Amino acid sequence: MFKTILAAGTILALSAGMAVASEFEIEKYEIDTPVKFNVPYNGKYSTEFPEGFPIGIGSGLTYIGMGKDGSRIFYAIGDRGPNADSPYVRLNGKKLPSKVFPSPNFTPSYGAVALKDGKVELLSTIKIKDSKGKAISGRPITPGTVGSTGEIPLSDSYEILKYDREGLDTEGIAIDRKDGNLWICDEYGPFIAKMEVNTGRIIRKYGPGEGLPEIVGKRQPNRGMEGIAVTPSNKVMGAVQSICDIDGKPAESKAPFTRLVLLDPETGKTSMYAYPVDVDAYKKCMDVKIGDLHAVSDTEFLIIEQGKGKDGLRNIIYLIDIKDATDLTGKKTNAGKELEAVSGAEELNSLGIRMVSKKPVISLREHGWKPSKAEGLALLPDMRTIAVCSDNDFGFGAKEVDPVMDKDGKPVKKATKYLIENGKLTYGGQTVSTSFQLESTGEKAGFWMIRLPKKISQY
Repeated sequence: MFKTILAAGTILALSAGMAVASEFEIEKYEIDTPVKFNVPYNGKYSTEFPEGFPIGIGSGLTYIGMGKDGSRIFYAIGDRGPNADSPYVRLNGKKLPSKVFPSPNFTPSYGAVALKDGKVELLSTIKIKDSKGKAISGRPITPGTVGSTGEIPLSDSYEILKYDREGLDTEGIAIDRKDGNLWICDEYGPFIAKMEVNTGRIIRKYGPGEGLPEIVGKRQPNRGMEGIAVTPSNKVMGAVQSICDIDGKPAESKAPFTRLVLLDPETGKTSMYAYPVDVDAYKKCMDVKIGDLHAVSDTEFLIIEQGKGKDGLRNIIYLIDIKDATDLTGKKTNAGKELEAVSGAEELNSLGIRMVSKKPVISLREHGWKPSKAEGLALLPDMRTIAVCSDNDFGFGAKEVDPVMDKDGKPVKKATKYLIENGKLTYGGQTVSTSFQLESTGEKAGFWMIRLPKKISQY
């Protein structure tokens, strides 16, 4: 089901202080995922999900081409799988973060999505495998290894699960320009990996200090690489989702940028660039998130910037250019600290650092975008049509039951405010009867086709 919206001659006032006349044709769809692709679930709340969880497949997007039947076909990728926020865990005297994985053996997957006759449908899926051909999972990586978030994986009954050394939280997908294989990126490490297009087997994986700059290993937990793109000359660009955490105090950071990493697979050489976030539109610099990116040329990219701003949620697509930007490799402040330690854009400029240039293309929210995030982005060959998608988070959420009251008499609804000690749920040192039950949201992934008023090269 879809509808077409023609927004002609409207004015978009963007936070960057720029206004552009717009005339967009927008087709709005939802991704249909047949039941056969559902994620099996036999856990504590299985009666609520008799057919399992609807697969999540909108975390990243890339265009493949036109099918013989006239359909437009894309590859879409899902993330680490069904998961939910959960209480901290007291383990060996330490208070550690955790995540619930109700289907812990789920394998992150990608698949073909087709748009035809007013319908967007998932046609097939392929599971991602390690270099030896073994299916990976989305569970956190073993503590102490590159890419570990420090999270403890839990079942929906709060039992501790095994870590997965090869675990990935995949968030982006792009096609290699030479051999047609796929590039993916991940939020854990963050990692970038090349994999076989028809099997999902990883050919090579790059991580912080292992082919990627070490600084990206300081990403905030679960805010690693959120977008990936391949340029016409076959360079690979990855976008770190948010500002890096260099001192354990990201909420206090004044860093006006997040990092873009450009990898040349032929030589292994990398360079980094500063994407200037709309700092004035957010309460904190750490609130800014990247959704995805797509290469327009060897230096130009489309990028989604989003997050909870001062005036509500923001989902904006920009056209950026790294041509005149400074390579951040080896660059530090005058005090010898990482650049994220600067007091703002003025100090960055005083260090001779030129950030990436950016131009607004479209504010999705101004045109009725409802999901909190836009996670997939693709530009079609006409250089005028953009596809955008969201993730359905596997169609479920966690509902608090019998929450305790805080000192102000308000219910404590966030699972992360509680603590698991000796197998029991506690709050303020006392065992509580609160629980967090899984419930269906019925949410589907959004999918938009946006025809721009002019070719992207004319922006």
